[in-house]
Amino acid sequence: MSQHTSLVSIALCTYNGEKYLKAQLDSLVIQDYQNLEIIIVDDCSTDNTVSIIKEYQKLRSNITLYINEKNLGFNKNFKKALENCKGDYIAFADQDDMWELNKISKMVENIGDNLLIYHNSAYIDENGIPNGLSKKSHHKFVSGDCAINFLYYNCVSGHACMINKDLLETTPPFPKDFYYDWWFAYTAANTGRINFLNESLVKHRKHSNSSTSADHTDPRSLRLYQFKLFLAHPMTIGSVKEMLLKLIHNYEELRFKKFSLKLFSILIRNAHQLFYIRKKSVYSRLKFLITESTQHQ
Repeated sequence: MSQHTSLVSIALCTYNGEKYLKAQLDSLVIQDYQNLEIIIVDDCSTDNTVSIIKEYQKLRSNITLYINEKNLGFNKNFKKALENCKGDYIAFADQDDMWELNKISKMVENIGDNLLIYHNSAYIDENGIPNGLSKKSHHKFVSGDCAINFLYYNCVSGHACMINKDLLETTPPFPKDFYYDWWFAYTAANTGRINFLNESLVKHRKHSNSSTSADHTDPRSLRLYQFKLFLAHPMTIGSVKEMLLKLIHNYEELRFKKFSLKLFSILIRNAHQLFYIRKKSVYSRLKFLITESTQHQ
């Protein structure tokens, strides 16, 4: 089958999403790419989410709904959605966004032999009004052999990416308390088969109830946890593994030192690669490096 006629699965996980769900479903069912299936897994919603989906099912034969018998939580619910996707490519949808009608066709056209492709997203508020910002307002995008760029920051949003199903075979199970999009992006980056489209193909809703709301875990402890996940990842290439070993060793030494000159030196020497993704001023970057290399009381 030609790439441009391949089956594409849209994986959508829902939970109490009645407020914005219709707008998202409207944008999915009018996609100009024809060979689509929409796989929806609902995680025991208590509002009208399921009723809304069933109304759309009556009109669209390519919508399949699975309703969990018990609440699985996002990671397990998402895993279930992936397991039921039959497409050669899989795109991920949030329940409260709105897609441009050519999102899927653009991504299929440009994915080539990459395992993952992603794009920019324009931000809207709770009322659907653009605020003038986008993902690229705060992040730089990367492609190719760029795994080291993903150690501190992630520029790939789940709602903005599509994967080749082959990526599922090389990606280990999603770790607890870690973002699935970052895990997919890191895996693809280690193979060098990741690319991006410099277009905004989703209106991404930013609001207080979003599942991506801020995590209040101590940032440095979280980073150390993530570094160890990356180190254990079977696809991590040698040069990235060497960097991770140095970072982990020096972060752990901070338990016994007020300031780690070694860690500061590593960070400042490799700042262009390690911190490339996140847009910051020189002052903010330097302040971050000093804080990162200083023992927390």
